[in-house]
Amino acid sequence: MKALLFALVTLLAPLPGTVVAAQTAPALGRSGPDRLGDLLTQANLLEAAAPLEALRLAKEGVLLARQQGNREQELAFLSSVAFCSSQTGDLPQAVEYAKAALVLSTRLGNRERMAKAHNILGITYTFMGSYSRALEEGLEALRLREELGLEAATLQSLNLIGVIYHHSGQHQKAIEYYQKILEANGKVPQPSRVVLANLNIGLAKNKMGLYAEALEHHRLALEVSQKLTDKPYIIYAYTCLGQTHTDLKNHSEARRFLHLALAGYRLQDQKYGRAQVLNALGRLDLITGAWDQGIRWTREAAALAEQIQARDELKTSYELLSGLYEKKRDAPQALKFFKLYSQTKDTLFSTQESERIADISMKIVSLKKDNEIGSLKREHDISILKFQKERYFSFILASGMVTLFLFILVLIGYGKKTRDSKRLLETSHGKLQALNAELQETLREIRTLTGLLPICAKCKKIRDDDGYWQQLEGYISEHTSATFSHGICPHCAEELYPEVMEARRCGHWEAETDPDAPRP
Repeated sequence: MKALLFALVTLLAPLPGTVVAAQTAPALGRSGPDRLGDLLTQANLLEAAAPLEALRLAKEGVLLARQQGNREQELAFLSSVAFCSSQTGDLPQAVEYAKAALVLSTRLGNRERMAKAHNILGITYTFMGSYSRALEEGLEALRLREELGLEAATLQSLNLIGVIYHHSGQHQKAIEYYQKILEANGKVPQPSRVVLANLNIGLAKNKMGLYAEALEHHRLALEVSQKLTDKPYIIYAYTCLGQTHTDLKNHSEARRFLHLALAGYRLQDQKYGRAQVLNALGRLDLITGAWDQGIRWTREAAALAEQIQARDELKTSYELLSGLYEKKRDAPQALKFFKLYSQTKDTLFSTQESERIADISMKIVSLKKDNEIGSLKREHDISILKFQKERYFSFILASGMVTLFLFILVLIGYGKKTRDSKRLLETSHGKLQALNAELQETLREIRTLTGLLPICAKCKKIRDDDGYWQQLEGYISEHTSATFSHGICPHCAEELYPEVMEARRCGHWEAETDPDAPRP
């Protein structure tokens, strides 16, 4: 957990070199509105590198902005004073100015400044060990920044929330927030984000006992940081590597990195970072047996932590001092610092505080679920509208298809009827042609059989058109479709076969057995 909070400050305002910041700051010899602008520019440049100097300039800016009635500039200076106060360790002053900035930004409707004020309050409460209040402020800052689409500022809030969860012992949840920073970095890559996220993930892995994984994350962060022109997180990387090497029992490497970090924090006058590294050195000496040196480091850390009201680091200092004095067999001192450690720990991790953090975490989950449910409802409504629209078009399409189908059926029926009528017409035409031919033939026969026919008065032969005489039946058969069968009438039979006719009249009927006998 050591060194983690320094990342809150460096993420909000990267650490340029002190000399560079001083060289690029504008001259402050001007007066009036020009001086107000110069003050704000230089205060912003010096916030991380020289917070005490930036704090002096920002306070002057607050008074000057109020005199000139420039509320927007006053708001910017209030935010600057709050941030610098959190860095220098004047945490009550940081809270006071951050709240003033929040009130003014709300009055002006400046939501971006509102988010920044909430974020500074989150940082300050984290320094003070008020994790539930820090979490509330951090979440509100995150909400506003997400609504405003402030990508870089959103990542600052994600990091803050991750740090808060880390300090409250929820290391896996902290890693989830650090991972979100890495995921967001894939859209607009920035190496500094990779450095910070890996350092914080490494610290969380360290607290989970995954020291080898933690070391890999820290080494990656240091490697990327060393390639950057501006190295905002390199001191933080030294601190993380020192702690991880301590847990891996690489004591010489741990000491080297921790002394590099301590020199960097002294140069930057970063009290919180110094307190963290001093505690880390005290722990290393406790492990290696350099107890007197460890007591000196840890007492200095406790004095700094008490000065800036950093209760979490103060708790760590008391715990280390109790252990160091116990090693030296100084029971009264060991007991004294153990009691101080217990009291400080109780103020940090009370049951009420834990419940508040749990409630806030549940609110986050509920809010996410509500957002998911809202999204699902919107998707459901959209789906219903799409379905209704599709059903409407489907109905129209189906109606059109039915109409087309019926029209096709009508056409098919009409075609069939037309074909049947055509066939019937063709059949009728054929029959009509046959009847016509038959009629023509009948008419021809009628014409043939009409008129005068020369016939022999004796033999009844008929003379044709060529002048030849032929039997009556032959002529008729030739000119008509009639055929003849031959018989004999009774009168002719009497003339031709009188004997037969006489015998028939007398009852003799030999002709019945004589096929050649004439029949009446």
